Amino acid sequence: MIKIKAYYKLRELVKREKLVVVVGPRRVGKTTIIKELVDENPTENAYVLADKLSKRDFKTADELVNYLQFNGLLKKETKTIFIDEAHFLRNLGIILKNFFDEGKYQVVVTGSGSFNIYNDLGNELVGRKVMVYLYPWDFEDYLLAYGKGLVSDMDFEVIKSDLGEFLEWGGYPEVVLAGTAEEKINCQTKIFQSYLDEDVKLLLKREEYFGFEDVLGYLARNVGSILIWENMRRELNLSLTSLRKIKEILDHSFITYHVLPFPLNKAGEIKKHQKTYFVDNGLLNYILRKKILSVSGKLEENFVFSQLLKSKKETTDIYFWQKKNGFEIDFVLYDLLTKKMIPTEVKSGSKDNIPKIFNTFNKAYGEMVDYFVVMNKGIKKVRKMESKEVRFAPMFMNRI
Repeated sequence: MIKIKAYYKLRELVKREKLVVVVGPRRVGKTTIIKELVDENPTENAYVLADKLSKRDFKTADELVNYLQFNGLLKKETKTIFIDEAHFLRNLGIILKNFFDEGKYQVVVTGSGSFNIYNDLGNELVGRKVMVYLYPWDFEDYLLAYGKGLVSDMDFEVIKSDLGEFLEWGGYPEVVLAGTAEEKINCQTKIFQSYLDEDVKLLLKREEYFGFEDVLGYLARNVGSILIWENMRRELNLSLTSLRKIKEILDHSFITYHVLPFPLNKAGEIKKHQKTYFVDNGLLNYILRKKILSVSGKLEENFVFSQLLKSKKETTDIYFWQKKNGFEIDFVLYDLLTKKMIPTEVKSGSKDNIPKIFNTFNKAYGEMVDYFVVMNKGIKKVRKMESKEVRFAPMFMNRI
């Protein structure tokens, strides 16, 4: 198994937390990681695949434990239970609450996108669970998989071809490891079909299902742009209710992610609209190829968003900032603890010019700004703008 950063993060959490909930897209390696963790101590660890259980309707944790013990899936020595595809269990929230409150077992559960849709875990597990989001590999994971070290040690010219490959094909493990372009497309087709079969068909009405790919195509063509629902309704001839439902499923399935405008909303700023990005560049390109579409200059921006999403702290939210006259900053990272933000612009070139919009933003929110960032092709340096640092960083770097 290729041990990416998420493996080590989850391994440390399992050592100290009573209840860990791992969620993420399909086929990103959740099962592979937890099986590896189980095998590290098979005497005290037990692996349970929920969708293979002959019974799934349990009212309490004790009832589930008794069933597992009776069927030889749980031993007396077991201390940690790993439940894979846990969303197949009914009353999951109550069962996990029982496990946490009773303290007899440490529990790790995984679930796909439908985990968030079908199961309302919020009320039962407030203050009890630790959530881990497992996404497709980021660029650093990609390099680690090929034994090429960490991106902080790399020069752009050294990894330029790798970056181009990642921008095109993304970070789903089976796609990364596939040998040829044809094999990669076949892998992407299987991934996409699994979403259709296991999420979309179950949640959409017939007319919504047949409009699903059109919505995906529209979002792919307009990636990183302001989403105007009325424009999409007119173009696709679907109701606003259907469009919002499809978009919600895409977000919950970790195919897309909506970014909201910076919430302080001073006069002259965009307040209500959202932007949509794709969690994986490879899936974005797959949709563009499938719908015979293209985008100009947005693949790098979507890549940077994806990198930020996968590497940000749990206390950090990602926004965008845009004036009504069109001037904008691509991303604003806001730390809920420090109450500081990092405005971030994405530039496809390699110039060290400070964007003029930074000065405008600094006048409005300077006291809250930690520093500014320009993500670019290969420049790594720091300049000054009044009292603030402007950090130029290669777009392939995870930490800014």
